[in-house]
Amino acid sequence: MSIRIKAAPLPTHLSPRAHSPSALEAFSAVLRPLWWPMLATLMVFWLSRLGLAIWLAPRVQEAGAWSHLWWQGLRFDAVWLGLVWALPAAITPWMALHPTTWRAWTRLLRLYGGAVLLFVTFMELSTPAFITQYDSRPNYLFVEYLSHMQELAGTLIKDQWLDLLVAAVVLPAVGLVYARATRPTSPVTTLTLPISMVLSLVLLGTLALAGRGTLGHRPANPALAAATPDHLVSELPLSSAYTLLYALHLSRKNEDGGITYGHLPTQQVIQSVRAETGLPLAVFTDPAVPMRHRQVSLHPSPRPRNLVIVLEESLGAEFVGALGGLPLTPNLDRLTQEGLWFDQLYATGTRSVRGIEAVVAGYPPTSSVSTVKLAKSQRDFFTLASFLKGQDYTSTFFYGGESHFDNMRGFFMGNGFDQVLDQHDMPSNAFMATWGASDGDVMDRAHQHFLAQPADKPFFGLIFTSSNHAPFDFPDGHIELYDAPQATVNNAVKYADHALGRFIAQAKASPYWANTLFLVVADHNSRVYGQSLIPIDRFHIPGLILGGPIERPQRISTVASQIDLAPTLISLMGLSGEHPLIGRDLSDPAQQARGGRAILQFDKLQAYMEGAEVVVMQPDTPAKLMRYADGTLSEATATNAPLVEKALAHSQYAQMAYRDQWHR
Repeated sequence: MSIRIKAAPLPTHLSPRAHSPSALEAFSAVLRPLWWPMLATLMVFWLSRLGLAIWLAPRVQEAGAWSHLWWQGLRFDAVWLGLVWALPAAITPWMALHPTTWRAWTRLLRLYGGAVLLFVTFMELSTPAFITQYDSRPNYLFVEYLSHMQELAGTLIKDQWLDLLVAAVVLPAVGLVYARATRPTSPVTTLTLPISMVLSLVLLGTLALAGRGTLGHRPANPALAAATPDHLVSELPLSSAYTLLYALHLSRKNEDGGITYGHLPTQQVIQSVRAETGLPLAVFTDPAVPMRHRQVSLHPSPRPRNLVIVLEESLGAEFVGALGGLPLTPNLDRLTQEGLWFDQLYATGTRSVRGIEAVVAGYPPTSSVSTVKLAKSQRDFFTLASFLKGQDYTSTFFYGGESHFDNMRGFFMGNGFDQVLDQHDMPSNAFMATWGASDGDVMDRAHQHFLAQPADKPFFGLIFTSSNHAPFDFPDGHIELYDAPQATVNNAVKYADHALGRFIAQAKASPYWANTLFLVVADHNSRVYGQSLIPIDRFHIPGLILGGPIERPQRISTVASQIDLAPTLISLMGLSGEHPLIGRDLSDPAQQARGGRAILQFDKLQAYMEGAEVVVMQPDTPAKLMRYADGTLSEATATNAPLVEKALAHSQYAQMAYRDQWHR
């Protein structure tokens, strides 16, 4: 049977030449609307990857990943093309059966290809700024910030104006070049049915295989590129459009607690987590809430003690002199001699809401969105405020910005807080920055509120600062600048410390000081980056408990997690009661004598650190045992199956506790 290829000419004004095309010309004409956007996309990927590789050359060199970068880049570029173009490519030969459908389809392909090209270009242009902030290609954080356009716009205009300018020039230029390159210039080409069928199957099969990325049992995913200990270098072969869409794909599992790194029987999970609390098993008496137990204070008090938590924005150990960092926190450094100072306290994550759920709710991290934003935790979810409400406390949240940011107001008001005071409740003369009122203004407002509380009514105040957040706006004239210009992270940290020192001085001179505990702790570090799978040193944060009830200063050198702070505070406040917390009371000498542990969530990865041993868990990859020493994470030479089991149990428990509503 002979196969005929026929061509129907375009009107004269659309066709520069009118003749019957050869078979090769016909194929070329049919495939042209596919090849151009594909090639343009590949060019954007490779130019961006080349620029990133040059910028990050020392890290690529140290990881020995040059060949890995290019070969895996080819693989994941093919994956992208396969995922994006397999279906349109398979439909294209069928649309070439008739001139009318072909004309409409080529217009649609041109728009689709242009939209895809602009999207990938925008994502690659966004990548350097995202890497600077998070040491990662764009992930779910990229989308989370888009839901808060006022704060995001202010930050971009002040801190990323050059990136915006580049995008404003490059994106229209790319769109214009693409539009000119893809103008129809050849006759309308039609194919016969047999040719269309064969070509469609070939295109579908080829691009589907490319999209799968491997002939193995599982299709390609980012774990396939994780061949170096430097997580960012492992991500360079990927594209930012791919990492963002993969993060959105994973986010569908949020309501189930995120990624499951392994599977253990439920009872084994419960037993492991209970054992790690260091409490006798007899205290766990409620099968419906497996971790609920009664905590008895080791520091009884004739009257309930007030509690004030100052949650410091982005205050990593490298900014704190008392932790070996820069000399930017003289007030905090001095105060460490007056309270319980945590030498080795680690944040659970890299976002403020992650710090909130750990400090205020004592909740361990998952790869999911923080429980502050999830549906099942908006009511009847344990927080310090809900616990204290049963002890006749009033609880207030103080924030200089808009409290609905990251759903904080909804979460707090649904879980024990009595009121929220945000930027609308600040004095008219308050210094208003991109993220809201300055730390000094927020703390002054809180101080006045505490002074107004009845002496016989205990209170809890949560103060969340924001001055140490890009673009680092703070009032002039309060500090001697550490460096120039003024709007730098170092200067913002120094101002935040100034505001903290002033607030504590005011509190010391007030009637409420003698009966109030203060916790000063960071929510997370300012920039979590490094050349390890998980940059553990960037999770190291300050933590200090002080106040009138603290009679004997102490340095607590045990490795500690933010989830340990809530049970420690409950004990120091002289309170006893039931709760589901899995953290440890580190005011207990017996707990201090144990080997500490910390749980760290870094995008899709989770680490469980006990002493120098670290279990790193990744999606679709067996858990890996590593060692952390002198700020370096390296491969372990031995095995430790019990530690791996503990790590898996805690990651799985956090999912179960949310899904089955055990944290109540």
